[in-house]
This record gives sequence, C-alpha cells and structure tokens, in this order.
Amino acid sequence: EERICRRLGNLDGLQRTLGNQALIVRAWGDLDRALALHKEEERICRQLNNPQGLAISLINQSQILNMQGKRYQALQAAQQAFELARRSGYNTLAQQIAGTIRQMGG
Repeated sequence: EERICRRLGNLDGLQRTLGNQALIVRAWGDLDRALALHKEEERICRQLNNPQGLAISLINQSQILNMQGKRYQALQAAQQAFELARRSGYNTLAQQIAGTIRQMGG
C-alpha cells in the first residue's frame, strides 16, 4: 500500500499507511523505526494541513518517547497533540490525549 500511495502521489493514503506501519513496528518492539515512521507521517500531515492526523501522530510519538525514557520530550509532544486537537474541535480526541497525558504523570 505504501508503494502504491507513493507512486500515485496519494499523500493522504501514505500518511495513514505510515501510521499503521508504525503501530505494527512498535508492537514488534522496534521503537526507533516506529518513531521514524511517525515522524514521516507527521511531516505529511503538516504538509496536508491535517490536524487530526497530526494530533494522532504526535500522541503516538509521545507514547514511544515515554517508553524510551524521554519523559520531557514525551510530555511536550503530548501537550502539542492535545492543544492541536482542542483548537481544531476534535474534543473526543483531545479527551483521549488528556488521558494519555495523565497516565504519563503530566
């Protein structure tokens, strides 16, 4: 799917498939690769001006950073995700992100 999206220039599909791959790679325990995939997803979401996808990418990055022991960076990314979701009117997503922030002790 990634190859097809890249070939077609389908950035929306590409950002979704990268996010899905990152979740799978994270489940396999390869946190560095998962973070890299989410970073590419973030770049595309910013390019597409997709606040919902961006907030999801940032909170996923935050969780990985927290797992890597990078608590400060994790909380920064989570707070950015929360503010983005809140400002964009994604209230349910903002509440979910707030729960993640609480779990991280933020």
